[in-house]
Amino acid sequence: MAYQPQGTGYPQLLPESGIFCDHATAKYSLGMLAIDIYGNEYRYVRANEAIAVGELVTAVALAAWDSGIVTDGAVVAGDTKIHVDTITTAKAANFYAGYWIRQGEAAGKGRLHRIESHDAMAASGEVDLILSKSTPALEAIADGVALQIFNPYNMELTDAATEVIRGVGIGTITSGQYGFVQVGGLHPGVLCDGSNGNPTVVNEPIVPYASDPGQGQGRDGSAEADIVEMGLSPLVALDASTTDAGYVPAQFVRRV
Repeated sequence: MAYQPQGTGYPQLLPESGIFCDHATAKYSLGMLAIDIYGNEYRYVRANEAIAVGELVTAVALAAWDSGIVTDGAVVAGDTKIHVDTITTAKAANFYAGYWIRQGEAAGKGRLHRIESHDAMAASGEVDLILSKSTPALEAIADGVALQIFNPYNMELTDAATEVIRGVGIGTITSGQYGFVQVGGLHPGVLCDGSNGNPTVVNEPIVPYASDPGQGQGRDGSAEADIVEMGLSPLVALDASTTDAGYVPAQFVRRV
């Protein structure tokens, strides 16, 4: 399959045998959009923790990178690469291609810049990060500045009612491996706790249930924050359920 830029809106038509996967190494670009013959939509993601069928996922937050990777030498505004050192964990070439980085210090911090490529990273080594020309021009960054990293398709289970649902598991993806989560269409069974959490209601939003990571529940209340949570949810329940860890058919009302 041809390379597809991360997050592009042009889906690849894949058979079911291609949708249900658990890859040890990435076979597609993270965020690649795929569609099956029924019109259901999926994105290719990395599992930051194990993802099972029906579990709700969200993006891992912007965070410090690899225990403090820092710039090695001052970065001049407009440069197209950043030289870094203090690498803790060895990684294969282009492991972080498609990830976004920014300086994590100074007032206002910095803009996000997408990594286009890099050589293999050795522990305690250093490497050039080649940046994508499609991201904003690089600002000046001083020597020794810590970097933060983010990828909107590096997923973990939801564990707070305020988190935005970014997809639903369709099969097992092992922690640290790659596969598809569903982001549009009809999902046959979203894992929900309608017993300890709130019961799901037909044609009302499913929101995360904080006490059971990866599980959903019905609407959480009528306070302003609850209304915002419901408005952010891309999923509506197709069945009323008061079951603990039960599966609720659901429809995406928009792609995520």
